[in-house]
Amino acid sequence: MAGLDPAIQSRRRGGGRFRKEIVNHRRAMPYYRVSMASRSSRKSSAVHSPTPLAGLAMPDLKPLRVLVAGEVILDRYLWGDVERISPEAPIPVLRVNRREEKPGNAGFVMASLRALGARPSALSVVGADRNGAMLREIFHDLGVVTRALAVDPDRPTIVKERMLGSVQSANRATQQLLRVDEEDSSPISSARERSLIARAQSEIKRADGVLISDIDKGLLTPALLRSLIDGAARRAVPIIVDPRLTDDFSIYRGATALTPNRYETERATGIRLKDRSAWREAAEKLVRELDLRACLITLDRDGMYLAERDGADAYIPTTPRAVYDVTGAGDVVLTFFGLLAIAGLSFPSAAALANLAAGIEVGRIGAEIISAEDLAAALQPAHNGFERKIVSTEELATALARERRAGRKIAFTNGCFDLLHAGHLQILSFARAQGDVLVVGLNSDRAVRALKGPDRPIQPAADRARLLAALEMIDYVVVFDETRAERIIRAARPDILIKGEDYAGQKIDGQDFVERHGGRVALAPLLEGHSTTATVARIRPAGIDSQGRRPGSRRIDPAPHS
Repeated sequence: MAGLDPAIQSRRRGGGRFRKEIVNHRRAMPYYRVSMASRSSRKSSAVHSPTPLAGLAMPDLKPLRVLVAGEVILDRYLWGDVERISPEAPIPVLRVNRREEKPGNAGFVMASLRALGARPSALSVVGADRNGAMLREIFHDLGVVTRALAVDPDRPTIVKERMLGSVQSANRATQQLLRVDEEDSSPISSARERSLIARAQSEIKRADGVLISDIDKGLLTPALLRSLIDGAARRAVPIIVDPRLTDDFSIYRGATALTPNRYETERATGIRLKDRSAWREAAEKLVRELDLRACLITLDRDGMYLAERDGADAYIPTTPRAVYDVTGAGDVVLTFFGLLAIAGLSFPSAAALANLAAGIEVGRIGAEIISAEDLAAALQPAHNGFERKIVSTEELATALARERRAGRKIAFTNGCFDLLHAGHLQILSFARAQGDVLVVGLNSDRAVRALKGPDRPIQPAADRARLLAALEMIDYVVVFDETRAERIIRAARPDILIKGEDYAGQKIDGQDFVERHGGRVALAPLLEGHSTTATVARIRPAGIDSQGRRPGSRRIDPAPHS
């Protein structure tokens, strides 16, 4: 976590040894392209109360080999602004300013597994076209094994193109306007099926577990599914399935676990999932009839319900949060629940962590990889939750890219903020009103000493950062080590740069950069008579120097927390 004060780094490493490994994987990978008890005898009293998060943590995983079977898709995102209605039809005109291409569905699962340190291999098919070549190149860059990724000249690569726009004049956030799908959902040929079955059997011999992402686009035929499930059973490795929407789940009989959503479960069981009793009935029915070890039903706003063959059921509620986009949530559940189950974590613990990861996902626009760091931050105790606002330069860049995709304007200000006072609050409040997201750059202890003298700072950077992060108006705090803010401003690329009005007529660090990229500078009104220097002078007794000494006397140590 380069760029953070050492004291802050040590505090935030509490997520465990696993996090360092994940960060190394994540930074190295170009994930996307950007251009501009038997069940019959158990009574209802056996049902667990909501599974708590207390004590949960991501385990220290070895790099597990995971075979991922399912349709790989090229997800294309066109981002832009909507400023007018077309004269040709009553539709918005999207002025595109950015294009992104990412692997979707089973491809997204594999990219997520790589970010978590696993070694995924693909069992799928792409077309002999430009989009298929792009997916193969992305997988190569990610380190996904593609021995069983077939190229079929008779099928196009599946592409989902989403158009997302923001209406800045109405202060509206980004929303999806249209999705265009290109696909051939007919079953693969018999020859292709036989070839994939042979490849599947070869890959299973190398795998620690299997994940199946079934969106019913012709790849996962009943014969291929049976080959995968029986092959995993012969090797005694877990196989977890995110099923298709169908009346008949018998094609998954013998799998380790299923992760159907509410609608898929209702369709397959005929049970309306209106309350916890119905959740339990449906989950237990699927476990019993399909000979599963577990069934995890995802219930959108209601959380998840888990039934196990040999254990009590568990209900995992959602954590209240703003929902922006449900894209990718099911894939995140399969990734986390599946990987953790393959690693040997209990089903309830794996489900609770998967539920938390999916909750993070729906708070983001588009399918976004959820890292171990994201999960570790979400697992922090509620009373320490503000500390997740303290980020490194690298983490800030990732977070702000996500904020921009959501159409939010970034405001930035910086300073020492040594002894927080009413004058600081005035500037920060003004800065927050200029944009949708407020980033505060905080000078490190070394930088403050260079700027203010050897007796400063009064408070170390770790404490100053925590105080700022505790303010609701601030979204991110980043510590930087230079006396000038140019580098951190370039990293943040704000839309609005805020300084105090005492900078009027002066050249401000980062001003040229911000204005060259279409941003602006705003000068905040000052609260007269408020400054840290004046506050320190009032606190320090007359005749005592910056080291706490009177002339001819020994050092006077300040009282703790003074």
